[in-house]
Amino acid sequence: MDNNIIVGTAGHIDHGKTTLIKALTGEDTDRLLEEKERGISIELGFTHLQNEETDLLNLNLGIVDVPGHQKFVNKMLAAAGGIDLALIVVAADEGVMPQTKEHLSILELMGAEKAIIVISKKDLVDYEWLELVKLDILDQFENTFAENAEMITVSAVNGEGIAELKTKIIELASNTKVSSNSEIPYYPIDRVFSLKGQGTVVTGTLFKGELFEGQELELYPSAKKLKIKSMESHQKKLKKVSSGSRVGINLNYPDKNEIKRGDVISTADSLISTNFLEAKLKVLNSINFKIENGDRIHFHTGTTEVMGTINLYGEQVAFPGDEIFIKIKLDHKISPYYRQKFVIRRFSPLDTIGGGEILEIDPPPRRKINPEKLIAHLNLLEEADLKTALELFIKNKTGSAAELIQLKKKTALKIEKILELLSDLKEENKIFELKNDSSFIHTDNFKKVEKDIKEIVNDYHQQHRLEAGITREEIRSRLDFDLTKKELDQVLEILTTDKLLQEKDSLIAASNFSVQLTEKEKKQKQFILDKTNNNYFSPPTRKELLAENEDLEAVINYLEDNSELVRLDQELYFDKDIFSKLQKLLRKYFRENESIELAEFRDLINSSRRYALVLLEKCDQLQLTLRRGDLRYPGKNL
Repeated sequence: MDNNIIVGTAGHIDHGKTTLIKALTGEDTDRLLEEKERGISIELGFTHLQNEETDLLNLNLGIVDVPGHQKFVNKMLAAAGGIDLALIVVAADEGVMPQTKEHLSILELMGAEKAIIVISKKDLVDYEWLELVKLDILDQFENTFAENAEMITVSAVNGEGIAELKTKIIELASNTKVSSNSEIPYYPIDRVFSLKGQGTVVTGTLFKGELFEGQELELYPSAKKLKIKSMESHQKKLKKVSSGSRVGINLNYPDKNEIKRGDVISTADSLISTNFLEAKLKVLNSINFKIENGDRIHFHTGTTEVMGTINLYGEQVAFPGDEIFIKIKLDHKISPYYRQKFVIRRFSPLDTIGGGEILEIDPPPRRKINPEKLIAHLNLLEEADLKTALELFIKNKTGSAAELIQLKKKTALKIEKILELLSDLKEENKIFELKNDSSFIHTDNFKKVEKDIKEIVNDYHQQHRLEAGITREEIRSRLDFDLTKKELDQVLEILTTDKLLQEKDSLIAASNFSVQLTEKEKKQKQFILDKTNNNYFSPPTRKELLAENEDLEAVINYLEDNSELVRLDQELYFDKDIFSKLQKLLRKYFRENESIELAEFRDLINSSRRYALVLLEKCDQLQLTLRRGDLRYPGKNL
């Protein structure tokens, strides 16, 4: 498998970054007329390094050249997140300069781990001066990720040191870990343009996952559908590219004006588009100002730059060197991933404040949570491995179960990888699965739901002593925790299996509950049954019974629930054996008669038309009789 590595330059303006890239690759990355006229890089430049050794190692080395001018730090930030190996360029005649240090800080904040310090313009200084520059670099790079980086002195003019630098780049790149392809594709766009005969083309570095020719994808944060027509990396047409690749994509998307730098391409339903983020901010030691709650900032991640407001958790002010949890409210939606690196800069002047990792994307409202608990949660997320993070995301869903698609968006992992981690969490009894591979609840939240359901059931028993239990839908309507019907069914199945609840005739009851009639209620029960049986085919209506004693309502409902009375409409109740008696009467009748009409049926049961009609229609439903016009004939169940 090819190893795709992005090598990026960093350093002060006019320290020879672009000239160095040309000496390494033979290509000039300054493509704009203004860049050539002014002699400075304004936009990102891209090329690649290829020779026999890279081919032998299956090494694809993309080169990103960044502008060094302070005005174009935002362009440098658009590239920094994808850099695997940094070439920190320091001109021998000037030494470490302000943008050298700012670029170094940005690379560190963006998670860069490997660097080569390239001292350029060696031909302009003598040996003693060069040694002083090296000592200054050692001093100024102390306690940074580049403090132990190898220094290589070069002259792009006469080629001195270029071969050694190439060898070192290839050596470090070949030992750089390739990103896992268990993650969804994440492709931040840094350029958009049109090519005649091809249409819309975008360029960028594939941060995560894989992309395929013909793949149907989405553009974030707009969630517009698009499709890959073709891909090219290092001037080669490719059917498939993997993480770390510098790649141009020809899109099946008609309007390039709807795509901009900072947009992200990924698979459908893979990313959250949001204005809100929670993160850990590391404030640079080198700044000479403080950060206050509500400060306006420039937020940078991937190739995105967006304005926003910063809120500090637990503090009102942050000072140089502080590390603090923050919430960021952005002016426009972005689509980042969990643990994506970011940098924030001052609103004005444009100084770099610091950076860190995104921990919560689109966090829930925090009004009811105390700061200590929130900070503890974010601390856990910061330290968590992927499985623990997944558990925390599920646990943090305190008002509903976590849907699989939500977990995919929260973690930026492929479904297959998420299911693997969820399986481990289930085996460890940390989560419950509520719907087959689609919704999950943390054990702590399940215990709360269990407690709430038992309280709802017990409360219902107290209010409705003579009812066998409560319906599932009634439980669902009373729960604060938002469960779908299927999710509640699974919760109740777990609770009844564990004998914490019982179910009878689709009603839920406490495990030790049974209806107990008082002596008074027993007498009321017998009174109702006597009234019903004494007037077998024309019993008193519900209204008539309640007119005699309004306290009978609960006992009437009890008799219906226990099938001791059969209810045929809003008001009419009959003895439980009514239809077995009707069956005998009808059998006897049809032995001597071919059919029966309503009036005849009324006379047969010696009742009124009202009772006869209701009973006969129920006989039709039970197929004791078969209706044809105004006549009934023997049904198949008679």
